[in-house]
Amino acid sequence: MQMQFVPKALSDIYRYRNLLYQLIKRDITSRYQGTFIGIAWSFFFPLLTLAVYALVFGIILTPRWPNISDPSMFTLILFSGLLVFNFFAECASRAPSLIIANANYVKKVVFPVGLLIWIPIGTALFHLLLGLVAWSLLVIVLGGQLHWTLMLIPFVLLPLVILTAGVSWFLASFGVFVRDVGQVISVSVQLLMYLGPIIYPREVLPKDYQWLMSLNPITIPAEQFRNLLNMGVSPDWQSLGYYTLAALAIAWLGKLFFDKTRHGFADVI
Repeated sequence: MQMQFVPKALSDIYRYRNLLYQLIKRDITSRYQGTFIGIAWSFFFPLLTLAVYALVFGIILTPRWPNISDPSMFTLILFSGLLVFNFFAECASRAPSLIIANANYVKKVVFPVGLLIWIPIGTALFHLLLGLVAWSLLVIVLGGQLHWTLMLIPFVLLPLVILTAGVSWFLASFGVFVRDVGQVISVSVQLLMYLGPIIYPREVLPKDYQWLMSLNPITIPAEQFRNLLNMGVSPDWQSLGYYTLAALAIAWLGKLFFDKTRHGFADVI
């Protein structure tokens, strides 16, 4: 398999775009089916989550954020980091059970099984978009201003989506054969938040250990996202470039592993 998987993956998304749209739409609506406020939960849930973290880390505990003493500013910084974390966590947590939950599609010869990983990614992107709307409203309510760097968000999101796709392909395939992987991932994604620049910045760590945070897959996009939204600072294109190369490599390996193992899915499930 060559690096041609990139245009191939894009062509598959375009070719089955109508099918993918319907699957993502059904995934979103089914999640809130039967609730009183329905899909509005996808807007209020990140706000409720933010309120809990803001209470715990902004009032009860003293946040370790250099040069930030305003609780409202810390709230906005925390929210922007949580948007990145929640996106990755939602996709990674759902990936191990993705094939098993869609066994009826797997057994259909004509269905593009590799397309399944884009369903949680599309749903997570929808939630992230609503989170951005909520963040923007929060900025206005708190009397802040929106920076022009918001327009650069796609350049930060794209590498994260590529990396998430690679991780999802690997976990989706691995989860078919080892059912325990789902339990491990649910704990691991929480560690990513506490060991990443969400509640505290990388700078509070001793200099000799700051590089360890770079191993966290959400560190670079979370930092770039935070700077774009809150500081009005353009992305660090060099670090983002390295991250993109790493994301492409992980996506290639994840898709390679998925394609090598997909023929055994029907026998196991």
